[in-house]
Amino acid sequence: MKKILNLLEQIHTLLEEEYEKRISYFDERSEKWQESEKADEYQERTDLLDEYKDQIEEMIDTLGS
Repeated sequence: MKKILNLLEQIHTLLEEEYEKRISYFDERSEKWQESEKADEYQERTDLLDEYKDQIEEMIDTLGS
């Protein structure tokens, strides 16, 4: 079980890092881009990444207890 928890923690870290990069990228773009359809799609994928990250965190909490 320890191996699985370690892998889940690594995955969570990678997801967290990618999520933070995507947020920064979005924030650095122009207001015009942020209001575009492309930005909406980008934000949807970023939101999904955040959801997956939260799900992994819940798995870690559940398995680690």
